[in-house]
Parts: sequence; C-alpha cells; structure tokens
Amino acid sequence: MEVPQDPLTGATGEPARVTVIIPHLRGRELLLELLADLRREVEAADGAVEVLLVDNASTDGSREAVEREHPWVRILRLPGNEGYAGACNRGVEASEGAWVWLMNDDLRLQPGVLAELLGVAESAEDVAAVQPKILSLHDPRRFDYAGGAGGLIDRFGYPFAYGRIGGALEEDRGQYDDVREIFWASGTACLWRREALRRIGHLDESFFAHMEEVDLAWRAWISGWRILSAPAAVVHHLGGGTLSYTAWRKMYLNHRNSLVTLVKNRQAGALSWLLPARLFLDLGIGLAETAGGRPQRLAAVLAGWGSFLLHLPRWVRSRREVQALRRRSDNDLSSVVYPGCILFAYLRGVRRVEELAGLR
Repeated sequence: MEVPQDPLTGATGEPARVTVIIPHLRGRELLLELLADLRREVEAADGAVEVLLVDNASTDGSREAVEREHPWVRILRLPGNEGYAGACNRGVEASEGAWVWLMNDDLRLQPGVLAELLGVAESAEDVAAVQPKILSLHDPRRFDYAGGAGGLIDRFGYPFAYGRIGGALEEDRGQYDDVREIFWASGTACLWRREALRRIGHLDESFFAHMEEVDLAWRAWISGWRILSAPAAVVHHLGGGTLSYTAWRKMYLNHRNSLVTLVKNRQAGALSWLLPARLFLDLGIGLAETAGGRPQRLAAVLAGWGSFLLHLPRWVRSRREVQALRRRSDNDLSSVVYPGCILFAYLRGVRRVEELAGLR
C-alpha cells in the first residue's frame, strides 16, 4: 500500500480517520526511528491516517531530516517552544482526524498497535481515550514510568500507574493484560476521540508540561466519558529524552501542576481538607529527600506551592469552567480512584498495584 501523498486524505479521498500528533524539540535519530515504525502502521491502517510533526522550534536538523527521509509526514513549524500541551493543541487544531493519537518522539511501536488501540477505542461511544501498554525501552521486561499499563490516582491527587508505584517499576507478567477502566491515559502515547476534546477542551497550556494529561482525563471523567487501557497495543518508551525524571524543573512542574489539577477538578467540599493535607504530604516528601541527600526536591516543592498560590486567581477561573462540565460527582469516580494514599502504601513496602486494596 502506498502512503498517501496528501496527508489529509487516504486513497479514497476521505478525511483522515486518525491524526498522529508528535510534538518534537530534540532527538533526531529517535524521531526517525519512530517515523519508520509509524509508516508501517499507516500502511496497515484500515482507513486514512495522517502523521503531523509539530516542530517546537527544534535546532538539531530534525525537520530537515524528516523532510528528506519521510516526505509523507506533514510538518507544522512553531516559532518557539510551546511545550507539550501547546504543541499538541496546535496539532489538534491543524488536523482533521476523528481520533487524535498524541505521542512522544522517543517511542518504538510494536506492529499492529494502532489497530489494537482503535479496536478498544471504538468499542463504546462513551470512550474518550485509550492508552496502550507502555514498556521501558531500556528494559522491555518492565513497565515504563510514564504510564505503565494505564494511569491511576489516589484520593490526594498523587498519580501512579498499573505497573509503577513511585519509582518502582514492575516486571510485565501479563498481570494487567485485561482491558479495563483507567483514570488517565499517558501523554506518552494516548488516543483521544476528537468529539470528546471538542466538548471538554484541549490540554491546559498553562501547565506547559507534566500532569496535563491527568487534568484532561479528569475533565473527561467528570463530564461523563470513560478512559480505557488497551494492553494488547504495546509501545516502548525511552523516557527522560526531553527532561530527566530527576531534573529540578520537572519536579517543580509536577508538584505545581498536581495542585492546579486538584483545584480545577475536585468538588469544593473536598478542597477544604485536601489542600492542607497535600501541603503536609508534599513537605514530607521534600524533607525526606533532603535527608537522603537530594535537597532539590524540597526546593521544587516550595517553588511549586509558591507558584500555585501566586497564580491562584487564575486557577480559580479555570476551575469555574471545568466545574460547569460536571456530570459526575467525586463519589461516582470511586471505581477508578485509589481510596488511600499511595505514598503511605509505598512506605509500607507495597511495590505492585495488584497488592493494593480498593482497586479493581
């Protein structure tokens, strides 16, 4: 099958069924390897697929290499680095697919991943998003940090995933190979229904990067949509290709954006106890890591809280918009929210999600 010359149409001239959106800043060779995998998926697809590279003002020659080696890829050039959220949103706005597949540029894809994702995504009309199983590219036997077999969250707003609690990555033994409801779909590789995005809005660009997919998923759930895992679809993720997991800026953004996500999406009654509890827990994390020789964590916690409080009026305005979408209460989400604190579970020695009580 020939890859269509016009990226917006297939051989029949119909609009694309799926738009693949890849934000890119650096890492030319990784990107080229991913595009080789994607060409295989495009050729095997049942219906038109367009691949859109959103260039976040890269300077490593990536764009020129793609134009030369993969001319079937459409490139959207941005004047500056708009972050993951901004690049994805510009891609969604410039595309036509009924489904949009957001993915990092440091992935490798197992054959048939797109077909598996679509099979689960189109199984019900209320499915907003689907995530594949994400395994580590460094150690393919283990789940990847950025999403595992599907994202989860605890009642305090701390995210984790099937296959990953804290920094402990489980070995993939097939223990999460059933299609199941998950709380969030990792931005590393997630397929979203365009109609759901039209109703709930796109990624929050004030986040710049990190936690924006959790915020988006929370909006989907409270608006009446569901999110599923598709474990038969498998990708491998390098991780940390743009920003190391231990980088101060990454820790800062994760702490700040987690607080913003809570304020936007939780019901008002819970916030009166939840925010003080989070301050106590976040400070505990920072102090514990400082005692372990990593003072940058405490600095990230303090900076995150400072930025959160400084811009609180902005987050409150965003909250009003999100709460206007609400069709489900916090209690209605009990099946996809861990009722305890994942930090305390980790301190008790829990390293596998299957050991947690209160999750299906």
